[in-house]
Amino acid sequence: MFHWFVTTLQHHPELAIFLTLAIGYWIGNLKIGSFSLGSVTGVLLTGVLVGQMDITISENVKSIFFIFFLFAVGYGVGPQFVRGIASDGAPQALFAVVICLICLATAYTAIKLAGYDVGFGAGLFAGSQTISASIGLATDAINRL
Repeated sequence: MFHWFVTTLQHHPELAIFLTLAIGYWIGNLKIGSFSLGSVTGVLLTGVLVGQMDITISENVKSIFFIFFLFAVGYGVGPQFVRGIASDGAPQALFAVVICLICLATAYTAIKLAGYDVGFGAGLFAGSQTISASIGLATDAINRL
């Protein structure tokens, strides 16, 4: 009974994407007492479940939705970020640059000492900074090799 549903989603991945958005938004708005997950968490959890169905989505669509995600995060946090930079931004910007350089140097050193390949090194660097954009940039750079 469930097999036809999975097969349909595998043959039409756009249905899987929009079904994930719809169900996730619905789950996010459900309230249990005073608790609700929120639409973003609902969609992310639904995406994890739908992702278990071995649905292949093109790389272009993945990149576009990843950029949408980064845009949405930036759009939501942007005003607060600009206010923070305006008040005391120079010392924080310098600190951020120093931390980024330390992470890069540490990842590069670990990669060279352990003999890791480029893909593992990019993942190590992206994970050490927990920055989504570095994962996207690393993926793009590896694909161009």
